[in-house]
Amino acid sequence: MPVVLINSNCSCVAGCGICNHLVALLFQTAHYSESGMSVVPPVLSCTQTEQKWHKPRTMGVKLGPVDAMVVLKPKPGATTASGVRSPLFKGYSGELPHPATLNPGPVYAGMKADSLPLICTMNISPDKPLVDSIFGKVQVGSVLSYQQPPPPSDSVVIHEDAPPFPSLPLECYHLSPPEYSFAVLGTLL
Repeated sequence: MPVVLINSNCSCVAGCGICNHLVALLFQTAHYSESGMSVVPPVLSCTQTEQKWHKPRTMGVKLGPVDAMVVLKPKPGATTASGVRSPLFKGYSGELPHPATLNPGPVYAGMKADSLPLICTMNISPDKPLVDSIFGKVQVGSVLSYQQPPPPSDSVVIHEDAPPFPSLPLECYHLSPPEYSFAVLGTLL
């Protein structure tokens, strides 16, 4: 038999309508119901649960470009100003050289594969397309193409083929008074 919420009230400022507290209560009730719990589990203190200091915490780890990472000592009060940052910089001015000038294949054509320099393994070729990076144009698939993408634009993009905005306010339209009704599926035993 589904549970229907007829009335709700919360002591917070938004409690007369709908507030985050009521929504959280409904979600928690639905979770207990779907989990098949017949009673609300007790809240345990830190001494009643298993210690967790040896388990890695990965919730704070986020992917990002290398130059945005800061390595800190695990000590209280460490700030990002005291950390070690990447010294990555563009060591020269101007555009990157054309890939044809960086292609070392013809120069090292007669050498054995195990004695070639590292640049020969980078698969540089004038046939690959170039993409933008913070250092200028680089080849698709290179480390700079995905580790150093161009910064996102903060400007507004205007679409020429977009329909015009309607004139506001719309004629003959008015808001009706709000009506709140909530339903929770499932039952809590």
